[in-house]
Formats: sequence, structure tokens, C-alpha cells
Amino acid sequence: MTQEPFIQPRFVGPRFEGHTLPLSAAKDLAAYEELVLELARHLVRQKHGRVKKGFAQVFSLHIERIDDGSAKPALVAMMLGALLPDLPPEIVEAKDLINSVIATEAGQTFPAAFPKDCYSYFNRIGRSLEEGESIEWLPDSLTNKTVLTPVKRKRLVLAHRETYEAEVNVAGLVESLDTKRRTGTLSSLENETVTFAFDDPFFSDLKEALGNRRLDVSLKGIGVFDVNDRLTAITAIEQLELLPHLKLVGGIEALLELEDGWLEGGGKAPDPERLTGLMNEMIRAFPADLEYPAVVPTEDGNVVFEWIRSETRIELEVNFEGKQLELYATNLKTNQFVEETYPQDGWADAFDKVSTLLLA
Repeated sequence: MTQEPFIQPRFVGPRFEGHTLPLSAAKDLAAYEELVLELARHLVRQKHGRVKKGFAQVFSLHIERIDDGSAKPALVAMMLGALLPDLPPEIVEAKDLINSVIATEAGQTFPAAFPKDCYSYFNRIGRSLEEGESIEWLPDSLTNKTVLTPVKRKRLVLAHRETYEAEVNVAGLVESLDTKRRTGTLSSLENETVTFAFDDPFFSDLKEALGNRRLDVSLKGIGVFDVNDRLTAITAIEQLELLPHLKLVGGIEALLELEDGWLEGGGKAPDPERLTGLMNEMIRAFPADLEYPAVVPTEDGNVVFEWIRSETRIELEVNFEGKQLELYATNLKTNQFVEETYPQDGWADAFDKVSTLLLA
């Protein structure tokens, strides 16, 4: 087997500053190799009418090393010497043509020699890039324009398609499951209906969450977007997380953003460790049939759960320093006033009392 240097792109962004390459980014390079081979086969057919048997099997790209300067993986072309002693010129032509396509700026005409069907490869090349990241395919060029960003990748895919793919993380309610087709629908937190496909490892969790409005799911995978950036489907789930009481836990989590002085220069920010503990308590202890309260910070660093109706106001304050739960309730219709205190682990009793007061 022989080898020769092929290309050394540079991955730019905070994730690559340690001169390492995440496995998700390595998938971009695998898709790039597929495009090089497909484009080379196309060029051979144009010249000779046919591609010799085994053309794709005797050529591959390998990462030889990752150099400094963000992450710069050096790709080398590996060839089975007996069958392919030299790098075919079409392979080099394919590399140069891909660089020309990536270098095409908005408003410019794409290279005519690049087949329309090959633009779909950019659904995977650069798909791992996050906002602010890029791949420079010719980083040492003085006139380097081969910079692939998420925006440019989207434009390349949409050049000859009406949808593009990107990594997505969406949460919501599982509305339906089709066990035969391995598909389902999700109502996102933005009230958009999204279809998804799933594999067997995710079925158990999806079934548990089906129709459960107290158990949202977070789906991370490959999403399909239209030209208006609207998510229309999830074609593959890579990670799934169950999110019990997401609305309530999210309200508590939002308080982590507070800093001392949040209330017109006053106001103590709740302790992050205590907030994390409170979130865990709500996942464990919040009743399945109790409506969610509003989550409000207090000036002295505590948290209050509020249930407000036209004639009823209920407040359950989590007094961190006092290590207790303080319940205050007023019913304007009955002129009833309730003031009770519970130990810090008395959630069940406190929530039972809230449920009773809401029915009064």
C-alpha cells in the first residue's frame, strides 16, 4: 500500500483549540471522502465512459496526524499499490473541484462541472459545525476562500434542493408512535408538530413518554429544515433524554441566571446549589395531577411557588435558610386565610394542602 499527502483542512472554533478533533467532526471527513470518490467516478465516466471495477475499493483517505493551529487533520491518500500504484488524476481533479464549489460566494455561479446530485453531500460535510465554527479546506492559501461555515453549507445544499439537514435538539410532548414504521410525532415546546423516526433502543423511553404531559423528551439527532429554517422532520435520533416536569424545572433553572442586585439594585440571588437541589426535588416529588405554579424569586434569595386564581392566591415559599416550607393562602370568596409551615422534606403534605385549597 502506498500513500501520499492529500489535503489538510483546519477546523476553527473553541472546540478545536486543544488540537483535537471530536468524533462528530470526523464524520464530516468521512462524508468528504465519499464525495471525493463519487465525484472522481463521475469524472472518469465523462472521460472514458466506464469506471474500472474496484476503483473505489483501492483508494481511501486516512488521518495521519492532527497538527496545531486549531485542529488541522492531515489527510493522506492510501492506495493498494498492486491495483492502483499512482493517484488517479480524477481524484485530484475532484478535490480541486470541491474546493472551487466551497469557494463560490453568494451571488456567484457554481462550477458547471460539479454534478447537481453531489450538492447533497454537504448535508453531511460540515454538519457537525456549531455557530461560529468553520472548516478552512486550504488554510495555508494566501487567497483562501474555501471556508465552510454553517451558513455556506446550508446555501450549498439548497442550491439544488428545497430542504437541508442539520443537527437538532428539540424538546416536547410525544403525541403518537407507529411501532411498525418506527415513526412518531412530537409537539415541540413552540407548539410545532414534528415527525421523527426512531430505532429500537429508543422505543422504551418513547413509549413511557407517549401522551404524558408531565414527561417531555429531548431528541437530539438529524433534523430536516425547509428554506425558511422550519424544522419539518427528524430523520434519525442520536440521543434521547426524558425530562420530567420540564415546565416547572425550567422555571427554577431560569433563576440560575440571577445575580445579586437583580431587584433594582437589591435582591439576593438564590444559591445555585440549592436551586439544583430544588429541581431534583421537584422531579421526584411534584404530584402528577397538580397544576404547575409560577416560579418567583424572593428578595432574600428564596423561591416561591404561586398558584393564582380570580378568587384564590396560594404561595408556597421554599425557605432555604430556615430549612422549611411556608404556605400562605387567601380565598376571597370564603374569606379563608391559611398559614402553615412544613419541614423541608414535607413536600407531600404541602402539595396535598395546595390541592385541597385549589378545590375550595
